[in-house]
Amino acid sequence: MSLLENLSTTLSYSAESVAHFSELIDIQWIEASLTKTGKASIRKRKLPAEQVVWLVIGLALFRNQPIWYVVQQLDLVQGESNYCYPSATVQARQRLGQEPLAELFRTLSQSWLEGSLVKQEKYQDLQVFAVDGVIWAMPHTPDNFSHFGSSKGKAASATWPQVRAVCLMNTQSHELIDAQLGDMSQGELTLAHRLSVPHDSITLFDRAYFSADFLMSWQEKAENSHWLMRAKDNLRYEVIEKYGQGDYLIQMPVSARAQKLNPTLGQTWQARLMEVEHEGKKRRYITSLINKEKYSKKTLVTLYIQRWEIELGFREIKSSLQEGMMLRSKLPELVYQEIWGVLIAYNLIRRQMKIMANTLEVSPLRMSFHVCSLAIINLLRFAPLLSAGTLPKQLQSLMNQASMFVLPKKRERTYPRVVKPKPQKYPIKKCQLDLN
Repeated sequence: MSLLENLSTTLSYSAESVAHFSELIDIQWIEASLTKTGKASIRKRKLPAEQVVWLVIGLALFRNQPIWYVVQQLDLVQGESNYCYPSATVQARQRLGQEPLAELFRTLSQSWLEGSLVKQEKYQDLQVFAVDGVIWAMPHTPDNFSHFGSSKGKAASATWPQVRAVCLMNTQSHELIDAQLGDMSQGELTLAHRLSVPHDSITLFDRAYFSADFLMSWQEKAENSHWLMRAKDNLRYEVIEKYGQGDYLIQMPVSARAQKLNPTLGQTWQARLMEVEHEGKKRRYITSLINKEKYSKKTLVTLYIQRWEIELGFREIKSSLQEGMMLRSKLPELVYQEIWGVLIAYNLIRRQMKIMANTLEVSPLRMSFHVCSLAIINLLRFAPLLSAGTLPKQLQSLMNQASMFVLPKKRERTYPRVVKPKPQKYPIKKCQLDLN
């Protein structure tokens, strides 16, 4: 019996406290993504398309293991023999392509975003998200380098081909809501234009995303969708109305280049500018939330601190889940496929962590991703060895241990942040020989 069949069988008898686990791996979502993209298996194979989807996800979960080991570990081979040649697994991945994984990722993320399974913290009545880019390195093959290229330093291109992703992340849970992938010739702003914008939301950006065309279109893509970002130092604007000390409604010119690229843009656009003093320096923030009675300057400036959560999420993906290793795929199509598998695997872990946190009535960000991911991966590692009657006990044990995964509250900083001086170099001692 395969891992999915084991889980399906056991979860039908499991306690209510672990019933959420079945939602994370609903096989109907996998079948729907395969059918929609025309990748469902017609021939009877050792590795049908449904199993290959789990193989790609397994490659992210068991990052340092060879592909044949992942196949055996997850018990994915159909038929009497449980062995599959490595070349057959590569061919199976090539048949599958990237489309079903991309479709499955969006199905999972949107279902969880719209669902009411767990509590969701909000800012006022808005969900809080952040957008940023991340880069992965991959094996240096002619196909990979020709397709993806690399980021260029001051002197030469990077050693390895690289792929860029721009992600939309929930800052309260670190769950990924949407992602766009592209080669290195595509900038972050280009990829961010393709993201799906959630309704009733506020999204946090860094200053690299300042663009009248981009920010205005972000507001128009979904109902009641807003944005907040740091303002550039050379921002050109005219004050329309003063709300209070360091709080203004401003009007900004739209550049001629932006108007040429998008003729629907006007000559000017408006936003709210907020100025605060922090450690003797002036910081400015700009936002589409112009209702000063409902959204105060103090709460908006404090909210922007959450933008750092997406950086922490990327660290969890690359350092903890991927163990700091580069991608393993040697063909462009499989590189995209592998990344979608990584993003799905990350969301599966993060979703389970959110359920565990909700049970303990703590923030999902208080759960240790490193420890939780090890526990969940180990459960999957040994699931094929367990009978249908023992899996509910293992799942219940994981939920019972949830309190052990909670991190202590962050301590308040006692001393201000400072740049430490560089250590002084000691002179090199020279041994002087007496030749007399």
